[in-house]
Amino acid sequence: MRKYRYNILIGIVLLMAIFQAPLIYYYTSGLTSLFFIPYILIGAALTFGLTFVLMKKKLITGIQKAGLISTIVIGSLSLFFRHILIEKIDWNLRKSTRNKIVALVKTNQLQPNSSYNKNICKLKRWNIPPISNGGNEIVIYKTEDGKFTIRFYIDRGFLDHYSAFTYTDNPADIKIFKEKTKTYKKIDTNWYRESF
Repeated sequence: MRKYRYNILIGIVLLMAIFQAPLIYYYTSGLTSLFFIPYILIGAALTFGLTFVLMKKKLITGIQKAGLISTIVIGSLSLFFRHILIEKIDWNLRKSTRNKIVALVKTNQLQPNSSYNKNICKLKRWNIPPISNGGNEIVIYKTEDGKFTIRFYIDRGFLDHYSAFTYTDNPADIKIFKEKTKTYKKIDTNWYRESF
């Protein structure tokens, strides 16, 4: 009976480790990231507690060792490198979706719709997982000559920090982005990774 209980607990912590990076990446921003500290602490405590108990009692099997090692490796990687790993995966898998949204903005099918900011468009679709983290809002800047800069948030930050995937066909913004290479990194044609 104990063996099955340990197997279930190992399965739970392994699932927690697998879901940790996407949950934190997509659903935390600013102060909400503090709510995931208990999640991380509970996962770590369960993992190390199970490892200690099973090693002490010499009850650990090969499958349990593999599960615990996988949990530690996945949990550590996703904790320390989540933004790098998930961000690259998210950008590559969802680039075409972001391009579709840009096309909708350019044809005026998507427009700013926020009552508190004239540049924000709250997206109703593309919300699981959100295409723009921290509220699924994109920021749209349109010039008088019909050029656009559109920001999809990666992290909304605490006070004044943020990072975003930013599309622009505005020559003035492109010039600024090329000059400020520490803040803006070109990732594709008209696309930049912005970090403040």
